[in-house]
Amino acid sequence: MPRTSLKSILKKKKKRKITCLTAYTTSIAKIIDNYVDIILVGDSLGTAIYGMKNTQSVTLDMMMRHGKAVYDSSKNAYIIIDMPFQTYRNKREALSNAKKLLSFSKCQSVKLETDYKNLDIIKHLHKNGITVISHIGVTPQKFKDFNKIRSVGVNNKEKNNLLNLAKKLEKAGSSMIVLECMKENIAKKITNNLKIPTIGIGASPKCDGQVLVINDILNTKDLNKQPRFVKSYINLNKIIEKAVKNYSDEVKNKKFPKIKNTY
Repeated sequence: MPRTSLKSILKKKKKRKITCLTAYTTSIAKIIDNYVDIILVGDSLGTAIYGMKNTQSVTLDMMMRHGKAVYDSSKNAYIIIDMPFQTYRNKREALSNAKKLLSFSKCQSVKLETDYKNLDIIKHLHKNGITVISHIGVTPQKFKDFNKIRSVGVNNKEKNNLLNLAKKLEKAGSSMIVLECMKENIAKKITNNLKIPTIGIGASPKCDGQVLVINDILNTKDLNKQPRFVKSYINLNKIIEKAVKNYSDEVKNKKFPKIKNTY
């Protein structure tokens, strides 16, 4: 069975919701590959894997290596990879780094956090054969402190700017647009006005698809207070803690290893 293509993703608009989760490692990629349409190798790995306070210190090398691990260990899902902070400051840099990311990792498209200032970069990448996913609304790379993130699209000016930006990004060659932390009415309006799919994260059910960070749905941090757009489906932190405690107790009490665990 061939890997999911961009064409098949685009055909899902207005037919069924598109599913997407992040993955950064081989073990997780293998599991979610059977259930999602898209795997996003997000720069959220900075906070999820490396314990960074934000994503601004994520490097191109990190993304390349995690992207390769995810792509090589998956067979079905369409793979998108983030371009990290300050790796697409101009057209030349963006094209060079996008080529490096895709060539090394074999991922199928790059995602850029976008605004009116880098429209020309989206056009340039598309013109040069790079499949580009844009990301508008809240763009986390601009934040050093994630606690300061607030939803957008609150007033008419913001709504009009977001809608016009989305239209321009589609025209510039974006294949999909991620809408993050915006009010439902503007997310719906953008989705209805575009031919390309929208993928929401904190942008209501009106988007063509949804994405969440894998660590959030698994609750690996055991957080009582999550962002309101997050839903945890299990408390993996507690399960891991119990397994580690049982192992440690068995070693101390000489219950592990047993004869069957010994050569």
